Amino acid sequence: MDRLLVTGGSGLLGSNVAYLGSDRFATQLTYNSHSVSVPECASVRMDLTNGMDIRRTVEAFRPHLIIHTAALLPAQLCEENPALARAIHIDGVRDLCDAARDVGAKLIHISTDWVFDGTKELYGEQDTPNPINEYARSKLGSERVVQASGVDHCIIRTSLYGWNLRPNKFCYAEMVLETLGRGEAFFAPDDQHFAPILVTVLAEAMFEIYARGIAGVLHVTGSETCSRHEFCRTVAGVFGLDSDLVRSIPFSAQYFGVNAPRHQSLDVTRAKSRLTTRLPGIREGLLEMKRLRESGYVERLRGERH
Repeated sequence: MDRLLVTGGSGLLGSNVAYLGSDRFATQLTYNSHSVSVPECASVRMDLTNGMDIRRTVEAFRPHLIIHTAALLPAQLCEENPALARAIHIDGVRDLCDAARDVGAKLIHISTDWVFDGTKELYGEQDTPNPINEYARSKLGSERVVQASGVDHCIIRTSLYGWNLRPNKFCYAEMVLETLGRGEAFFAPDDQHFAPILVTVLAEAMFEIYARGIAGVLHVTGSETCSRHEFCRTVAGVFGLDSDLVRSIPFSAQYFGVNAPRHQSLDVTRAKSRLTTRLPGIREGLLEMKRLRESGYVERLRGERH
């Protein structure tokens, strides 16, 4: 059985990838500040600002595949401490690439749709990045480190939502559910657009990327673009909450706490041509998110027993 190392195992993507990967790989996840446990996965602390720590972890486990999801978030932290952002996103990635190359592992590196400036409505892999905040600048720097490293790699730019491992940690969709569930208004821009993908679908796409030996830069998001406001109203409708509580506001830098692109939708034509994993639209993805909760997926992810 091939070995899978997932960095950022306490986060939304890392925990779901580790959980879903555990039935097809011998899986180990890493965490830094938040010690977590995922069923059927080994767990180890790894500091991405410590090159020796990275090398020890990789050489001890000798993975065939590394899926690197760890990042400094929320984005405001990168604005407040750009040196730490560079240490994690650039220097740490360089050390991870070196270790991955030395053990012969493939690296799937998670980047962001924020590497573009948002002046176009849709971005393809061939478009020139122009990041407008420190998080995106350091993530673009990490892409360049991976490309220059000589490691077998695939860089995925994406935007995602789904169920978090940690009950007190919320992605955007979970924030909508939490707020509307309390009967409170949720404010969302009607003039800022994205094309998010359900985290479990993204995980399956990455497993296919590994199995098929796909390399280079690949945009993997949902197949449908919408405004934040439209997304939140669809969340409400799918989960049976009051969509009138979703209030429209104009987009501004204050919404995310940093300057962010107005258009962050990615063209997934190349991904669709290379993958058999289906990239759902907005409502289809949210219906699957609801089905996962109803099927007990969230409890199994969190190791809860009822």
